[in-house]
Amino acid sequence: MRQINHWYMRDVFCWRTGASVAWSVLLQPVAVSLYLLLITANLLHPYQWITDWLGVIFSLKGIGYSCLLGLVICIQACSNVVFYQVKPVVHLNRLSIIWNVICPSRFLYIVFHVVLAGFFASCCTGLIGGQYGTLVTICEEEEGFKECLAEEHLFLVLYGMYMGVLYGVNYFLQGSNCFEFPAIQQLKFFQVKGYLSWSLYNSALGTLKTTAYFYLIYFIFGTIPKTWLLYNLDLHPPQLAVNSLRGLFNLHLFWSTWLTGTLLYHVWGLSLFLFKIFNTEVYRFAIETSFTEASDTCLYKALGEKQQPVVQYLAFQDVAALAEYSDGRRKEVYSLSQPGGHPNNWNRICTECLAMIESLTSRLMTHEEMVTNGMAQNKRASSEGDKSDVQLDPKRGYMAAGESEPYIPAPVGTPYSPYTSSVFETPTARQRHLDSTLGQQPAELSWAASPSVHHRSHARLREEKEKQTPYQSRYPSRPAPFWANWHLEYRIKQWRVMEYLLKPLPEAVNRSLFTDAQLHIWALEALSSFVAASYHEDTYGVVQGSLSDIMTTMLALQIAVDKHFKLPTSVSKKNLSDFRPLKAAPVHPDDGLRLDLKSTVKTSLHRVVATFGPNLRNVSAAPEYKRRLLDFMEYKQ
Repeated sequence: MRQINHWYMRDVFCWRTGASVAWSVLLQPVAVSLYLLLITANLLHPYQWITDWLGVIFSLKGIGYSCLLGLVICIQACSNVVFYQVKPVVHLNRLSIIWNVICPSRFLYIVFHVVLAGFFASCCTGLIGGQYGTLVTICEEEEGFKECLAEEHLFLVLYGMYMGVLYGVNYFLQGSNCFEFPAIQQLKFFQVKGYLSWSLYNSALGTLKTTAYFYLIYFIFGTIPKTWLLYNLDLHPPQLAVNSLRGLFNLHLFWSTWLTGTLLYHVWGLSLFLFKIFNTEVYRFAIETSFTEASDTCLYKALGEKQQPVVQYLAFQDVAALAEYSDGRRKEVYSLSQPGGHPNNWNRICTECLAMIESLTSRLMTHEEMVTNGMAQNKRASSEGDKSDVQLDPKRGYMAAGESEPYIPAPVGTPYSPYTSSVFETPTARQRHLDSTLGQQPAELSWAASPSVHHRSHARLREEKEKQTPYQSRYPSRPAPFWANWHLEYRIKQWRVMEYLLKPLPEAVNRSLFTDAQLHIWALEALSSFVAASYHEDTYGVVQGSLSDIMTTMLALQIAVDKHFKLPTSVSKKNLSDFRPLKAAPVHPDDGLRLDLKSTVKTSLHRVVATFGPNLRNVSAAPEYKRRLLDFMEYKQ
């Protein structure tokens, strides 16, 4: 649960979210009016078409249902607050993706949208009127007038619930709850203007595909809800069943269904888009303050904010814009404190930016070291495996040489880290894991010994393990639970389905390294812009004291990024258009940020080199960094 007592949540986030909800409701009548104009289309009688349309809009029924639709949109827009995040989630395997959707809290969120979409579709049927307006209609038969089921109304309501399921599932699968900070800031009016046409086209096209699937589902299973309603409400069946071949070719029903789904996806997508653009708008933090109680709102405190990640993102976004465009605020950063004459503002901001860049450098270096060590151990283990005749098998006690042990990934419930994952686990490491599980092997056990020695040794091991399990050896006073038997866990993971679900997804490790790449891009742009502007604006020379640390940190990151892109596990594609969505995993916005980060590092270094020129030769740095800096000065990089 997010803490509402945080100053940003209380003073900024609530007002921005409220504004997005208000605009979503205010734009709803325009979408509903266009929806009714297309529903009542009558090209042969345009005058009657316009009069019928105006009559429905300004009637008491039309106003009432429009208010109900506005209430639904308001509730749905407020629900965007529940699961929003600024950093994309990286899933290690397919089971993690499934659990991301069906975990209790998110499953309830999907159910909530199913109910909301059903009510939305019911309001739309009321606006359409006629045989779509109510669930019960009066039909004429030989025995007289009787109450019959209006199956068109049932069809549209079930279709709305079906669209609610798709919206809720895609909301998490496609990462729609993740904020995307625009690289170029525009006025909200122009952002919404460009989004409307794109949203209408994609909503209409996407709904057309999903409607075809719903027709097939209703044709097969539509009898179940219809029979249940006929039995419980004591109604008569309609004269023409919708789930028949003749009923499915009702063009007016198809037209109404398609427009209803398009309206639902468009207005809900618009509310989500407004929520994002309002909360990703640049927020100007105070550089310093004279009041102690307001120190949390300062820029340097926001740069290190961990409680609310959105505050940290907005702070780095602000410091990047400040360093490049705001002359007045830059002078405030370069200023000295009074009394004392210390560059506190610059030191605090520079320290936070350098710490952010160094964190990514450390991750990349650790990743590169583990990949390199894993490849070396794999080669060593493969060369040793060619000489051995028998290897350990937990099922039959030995395994013929040349067979490979299947990959056993970590449990899905454990937090994923690229440094502790078994993706880089070598066969030697897995062998040590099996040895520690089975127990320490006897000294006389040799893998080059005769088969009789192997059978006797493993027989003794099995007898000892039957008397005492690993769980009981650690906890003698507790009985071993069923999950403590590692043989059972191993066999479950050998099932075809579980092996498919637990198989690591491609690029999962690399994605986990760059989930917060946007922060590092802003930190690099801010530092390079501050250093370049200090050449003319830094009156007291406060930046000169940190120039060596800044250049060393940037060069270290540039070296680490270059090494990462040369790894065999890294992305080999050079163009952003080459990235294609993986069918096995959702697309993350950091796919393109990896290449943006690589270009930003070089751009930042060239910006500093172009400003200071040969003066950078006097910067104190390690020989490796000096050689790389010389390459930049000679434009070889």
